[in-house]
Amino acid sequence: MTPSRMKVFTSTLCTTMHTPAYEFLSGAKTHYYESPDRRDVILKYLESQSDAFEITERTEDFGAGPIERVHKQDFIDYLKTAYEEWIEEGGHPNGVLPGTIPHYKIARHGKLKASNCLAKSGEYCFDLSAVITKDTFKAAWNAAQVTLTATKELVRAADEFEQSVEAGCATRENPPGLYALVRPPGHHAQSDICGGYCYLNNLAIAAQWLIDQPDLKSKADGGPKRIAILDIDFHHGNGTQEIFYTVANPLYTSLHSVDDYPYFTGSELEKGEGEGLGFNINIPLVQATTNDDYVEKLDKLIQDHVIPFKPDYILVSLGVDTYKDDPIAGFLVTSEGYPRIGNSIRKIGVPTLFVQEGGYCIEKLGLNVGGILLGFMGRTGTPQ
Repeated sequence: MTPSRMKVFTSTLCTTMHTPAYEFLSGAKTHYYESPDRRDVILKYLESQSDAFEITERTEDFGAGPIERVHKQDFIDYLKTAYEEWIEEGGHPNGVLPGTIPHYKIARHGKLKASNCLAKSGEYCFDLSAVITKDTFKAAWNAAQVTLTATKELVRAADEFEQSVEAGCATRENPPGLYALVRPPGHHAQSDICGGYCYLNNLAIAAQWLIDQPDLKSKADGGPKRIAILDIDFHHGNGTQEIFYTVANPLYTSLHSVDDYPYFTGSELEKGEGEGLGFNINIPLVQATTNDDYVEKLDKLIQDHVIPFKPDYILVSLGVDTYKDDPIAGFLVTSEGYPRIGNSIRKIGVPTLFVQEGGYCIEKLGLNVGGILLGFMGRTGTPQ
């Protein structure tokens, strides 16, 4: 028995807002890879699979509270006003990009903050890909609210699933899954810094919201719900790691490329600190990783770390820039590998929310995202 249609949460604002004209990559001015086309091609593929996906643009506004639980107030304030200040100070209308980033060897001592946007752009950003346009904050806010709306539905679906299992009407082999099709993505956004196309950390906001709900108790110990984060983007989710590095819930796990962007995080030695020690698991992979290699590492990660954690929910940072022909990333994973990845996550047997992160091969983006979601639903044939 396979699950009914997977509910997909999205918004047209993910397309119409935040449209930078260009970025700088490897020293060259190039088109903006994290483009609105990404959402459009994924949506088009899912619409072609109407027997498998139910698409909704219903979005609740949860306000600033859940965002402020994850991101620092001065950073949020900066994102709100950065573009207007940038233009007032003579910045280029394409958007805010740092000209100077405070390297640790020259960063000022003390707590004095930058006073103008030209300086703030470096203080609150770590690279040249997180362009802030007139509508970037609105787009990031919208992406967070769409993700929270999907998270609230995850709670409802999980409760219904547990009741069905107890009644003998369902089995743990087919847990409910939902998908937040959002942009801009989030897993590179730290508590007070943007980068890697990311501004607000959608998945981290969702995870903290689940933990904060007083009426949601874990089956394992009666405390807050246990959240396991599975980051399958090609790049390490430095933002999600930083946000939760000192806590034991959620568990953060990541499969990502070794010695690749963001370069300075993602080592196996980064295991968490304080209460979080042992709850941050990084598995760096070589770029020659194949379908079989990836699934083997994923299955081992799940068996060794995710299942023993006894999670109540799984949150997946869904990146398909692991694809062999991705223009700015890529292992040797093919489209045939993605249903297998989704199926491995299904076997955990826990209600799961997928949140869109990376993936930049426009021609195969919908097929590859759809492959993971269909694989999670037990539809593991070759994607079409």
